[in-house]
Amino acid sequence: MKRIGVLGGISAQATMDFEARVHRVSQQLIPPRQNTGYPPMVVWYHRRPPVRVRDDGRPYEPREIDPELVDAARWLGKAVDFIVIPCNAAHVGAAAIREAAGCPVLSMIDLVVDDVARRGYRRVGVTGFAGAPAGYLDPLRQRGIHCATIDSQAQAPLDAGIYAVAEGRDGAAHAAAARTAIAALRSQAVDGIVLGCTEIPLLLAADALQADLINPAALLAEAAVRFALEDAT
Repeated sequence: MKRIGVLGGISAQATMDFEARVHRVSQQLIPPRQNTGYPPMVVWYHRRPPVRVRDDGRPYEPREIDPELVDAARWLGKAVDFIVIPCNAAHVGAAAIREAAGCPVLSMIDLVVDDVARRGYRRVGVTGFAGAPAGYLDPLRQRGIHCATIDSQAQAPLDAGIYAVAEGRDGAAHAAAARTAIAALRSQAVDGIVLGCTEIPLLLAADALQADLINPAALLAEAAVRFALEDAT
């Protein structure tokens, strides 16, 4: 059984949610026997933004991976068989992370784009921090899928909610901002919506389970467990 490496901590809450998802998927796919038989997992908590940011906290454009995250991948790659990154924004540096780690890196972006295509969606909404991530927009458009986004009036309170989750102080107003963003995308007659920041499902809570919403972390958790089990004896 392969050892999973998790390059996380962005935010801690989202990483803990991902870890719980991995365990739940393991319980579904592996016959339970106390706490044994599940994939071993090593988790790195990166305590900085995943990309280089300005003094006001906004990311530089075009976005660049935080060099310290690449250094973390180099360390983590020595201890695991493959790496997952439960952070959408960090995938801007996926190639650098893969090279530094020296092992496979499962792409959350690829999983989402493939899921959108599998569902047959032709028009999707895309959310994220500080705007819809180009990491999703570009490959979706390359497949002929139209992408809808929200305006700055809806984006600003959503960003505030994302910050609040990371800081452990989110409340009803932040959850309402996330629901407003989703409603704004649904008003554009989309087939489904990509929750392109791992804090957004946490803001939505039970609403994140609605059928037209795609949670990248959920797709990544299942893919990680299945990949860890490949060729297991």
